[in-house]
Amino acid sequence: MKNTLSSLLKDIKEKGNYRNICYIRPVSGATIIHDDREYLNLCSNSYLSLHFHPAVREAAIAAVKDYGTGSCSSRSVSGSIDLYKDLEAGIARYKGYKRGLIFPTGYMANIGIISTIPGKDDTIFSDELNHSSLIDAMRLSYAKKIVFRHRDPADLERKLKRHTSSKGKMFVITESIFSMDGDVAPLKEIAELKEKYGFYTIVDDAHGTAIFGETGSGVEEYCGLKGKADIHMATFGKALGSIGAFVLSDPVVIEYLVNRARTFMYTTALPPAALGAAQAALDLARHDLSYKDQLWRNIDYMRSRLVEAGFDLKDSVGPIVPIVVGKDSDAVRMQKIIMKDGFFLQAIRPPTVPSGTSRLRLTIVRDFTREQMDGAIDAIIAAGKKMRFI
Repeated sequence: MKNTLSSLLKDIKEKGNYRNICYIRPVSGATIIHDDREYLNLCSNSYLSLHFHPAVREAAIAAVKDYGTGSCSSRSVSGSIDLYKDLEAGIARYKGYKRGLIFPTGYMANIGIISTIPGKDDTIFSDELNHSSLIDAMRLSYAKKIVFRHRDPADLERKLKRHTSSKGKMFVITESIFSMDGDVAPLKEIAELKEKYGFYTIVDDAHGTAIFGETGSGVEEYCGLKGKADIHMATFGKALGSIGAFVLSDPVVIEYLVNRARTFMYTTALPPAALGAAQAALDLARHDLSYKDQLWRNIDYMRSRLVEAGFDLKDSVGPIVPIVVGKDSDAVRMQKIIMKDGFFLQAIRPPTVPSGTSRLRLTIVRDFTREQMDGAIDAIIAAGKKMRFI
C-alpha cells in the first residue's frame, strides 16, 4: 500500500497539485498568524467577519457553561439539545421556509438530502460545476445522473425534453453562488423551466446566506424567489461564522430526512458552542443589515480596483473573486509572490477546479479596512504584472 500511495503522491507533486496543511492562528476578523508572521487573510469564507464578533464569541462561551463541551450523542438519540429548536425555527423563518433541520456540516447535509430523497427510478440534473459535496452525494444516489452545462438553462431544457417521459421524478440541483467561480446560478430561468417540466429543485446557498438579497437571506431572495426551492441547503460555516448546516423544506420532507438520512442519524450532533455561536450570528445578520452593507462596500471597492488594473473577474459577483491564471504551477508561483508581501492567499488547483483553470480565489470580508484592501490589491497587481497576466 505504501509504495502505491508514494507513487501516486509523486505524480501529484510532479503535476504541481501537492497540498500541504497550513496551520494558522486567527487574531482578528481579517488577520491571522502563520509561521510566526501576521498576514491579512484573503481566503476566509467568514464574509461578515462574525467568527470574531464579541457577541458571537460570548454566546459560544455561554453555551459551553450552560450545556457542556459536547453533545455526546447523535441527534436521533440524546444529542438534540434544546438550542436546536429555536435555531431551526429561526433560520427557516429568515429564509421563508416552513421547517428546518440542522446537520453537522454542509457536506453531510448534501449527502443526506441527495442519497435519501431521489430514488432509483428518478433522474437528477446537475450543473457541471456543482460543489464536490453535491457530486459525491449524487454518486451515493440510486437515481440516474445527467450533467448540464454550467449556468446554461438552454442545455438543461434540451436534456429535460429527452427525459420527460422517463419513469420517476426529476430533480435539478445547483449551487446558488458557485464556490470557486463566484457566479450566480440562473435561478429565475430554472424556476420557469420547473413550471414547464414539473421537476423538483435542490438549491445549495452556502455562499449566499446572510449576504445576498434585501434582507440578506440569500440568493433566492436576490432573484425574487425567496422560499421557492423544494429543498434548500445552506451553512452556518461561511458568513455566519460558526459550523453546521441546515436543510429547509416542507415538514414532510424534513420528517423523512429525520427518519432516513444516514448522515443525520448516525453521527454525533454539533457541540453546544457551535449552536450558541450560530444563533448569535443569525440574530446579528437578521436585525442589523449594516454588517451586510459594509461587506458590499468592500466588495465594490476591491472589485472595481482589480477590474481597473486589468484583471478579468469572469461572471463573478459578491465576495468570491476568481483570478484565473491557467497553469497549476503559475497559480502556486503567484500565491508565493503575494504571500511574501504579507497576504495569505491560496492557489486553487485540480481536482477542486477543472484542469487548465487553476486560480487564486480571493475572498472579501467585512472587517477589511481601506488600508488593508489597498495593500492587498497593490500586491495582487504587482504579482500579476510580474507574471505578465495583466
